Amino acid sequence: MFQVTLKRSQWECYVDTPDGIIATVNGYFSRIIEDYREERNAIEAQREIYHFLSMYTEWGFSDSECHQAATDVINKYYETSIDRWESLKAGWAATV
Repeated sequence: MFQVTLKRSQWECYVDTPDGIIATVNGYFSRIIEDYREERNAIEAQREIYHFLSMYTEWGFSDSECHQAATDVINKYYETSIDRWESLKAGWAATV
């Protein structure tokens, strides 16, 4: 199973973020990567991790730096080149 092992400095979350929170985020992110492995669906994986990260806003995980860190992992794993806005674009089109 693929393991996400990003450190605090790689996530660029708040410096006082507990190690347990980072471990939880990494663990769930690893699960997301595995869940979408068969489909090789980077955009859905990005959408899912963004939703999960939003539960940790108080630690800075909804900031653009964390979204970019997640997108970098997704691009590396799925060998894609999506940007950090990719999963949000479909929602924008629906609201126009």
